[in-house]
Amino acid sequence: MASGVRAAILSGLLIVCLSAPSGGAWASRIEVTAPGQAATELYVEEDGDGPPLLLLHGLGGSTFTWRHILPALARDHHVIALDLKGFGRSDKPFDDHYSAADQAALVADFIRKRGLTGVTIIGHSFGGTVALLTALEFKQDPERIARLVVIDAPALKQAFPGATEIIHAPIVPYLAMMLMPPEVTARVLLRAVSAPRRNVPEADISGYAAPYYSFGSTHAFIASTKAILDANTSRMGTRYRAIGRPTLVLWCRRDRVVPLTTGQRLARLLPNAHLEILDGCNHLPQDEVPNLLLAKLQAFLERLR
Repeated sequence: MASGVRAAILSGLLIVCLSAPSGGAWASRIEVTAPGQAATELYVEEDGDGPPLLLLHGLGGSTFTWRHILPALARDHHVIALDLKGFGRSDKPFDDHYSAADQAALVADFIRKRGLTGVTIIGHSFGGTVALLTALEFKQDPERIARLVVIDAPALKQAFPGATEIIHAPIVPYLAMMLMPPEVTARVLLRAVSAPRRNVPEADISGYAAPYYSFGSTHAFIASTKAILDANTSRMGTRYRAIGRPTLVLWCRRDRVVPLTTGQRLARLLPNAHLEILDGCNHLPQDEVPNLLLAKLQAFLERLR
């Protein structure tokens, strides 16, 4: 019994330590709302002064995703990293509102409540799709969003072989995640999104796994995955032509999750986009090639000052 209590305490401390902001960053929570959704509290980490940058992580990620590049970006910007609904330290309600559009509505409410203008949104993977849809939320209020960076995002229809059948199988996805320790799940997923020969550090595995000890995290991950697959239709990109903001489309050349062809199509579809290709990474450039990613971001931000 005593050993079980000690393990629970240590797990709790691990979650707090890995989720806490580092350096000069500060953390807070904010309640946001959107039509059809209950009020949701999002966890926020911020650092630096200057023009606002809003960082949106991908599926299974959190503010932890940005740890290698956030401090450098904060030297010249006010950097705001959000845990999307259902991830990190944000609320994880047992509802079905986990689509990119649902998330974008909450992000838009966050921007309004914070009174942000001239924001650059940087979104990775699922967060990249959320970034595009957030920009569309402000078609009538263009001063809010200045520009976008979309990184390896499943924003257009593509093949996900076998994934739909697995994720929609009754009970199976929940059992699989509940029976595996979060570290095992994190190790499997990180290997899937990393370059084949990359040795994923144990600290990365622990950091990505930590939020999955919290109640509701399994449901949020599965509901989000279902929403991504259900939205994977030919109609996905029909509204993107209305996004006229300068957009940097960043893609790993060897992305095995969302292929480079998707990035090339997206860059052609957006009216004011530029594609940059990253070598040495699969689907997680923040961890795999953070210095290269940072250089591309800083060049884009400096060019448009």
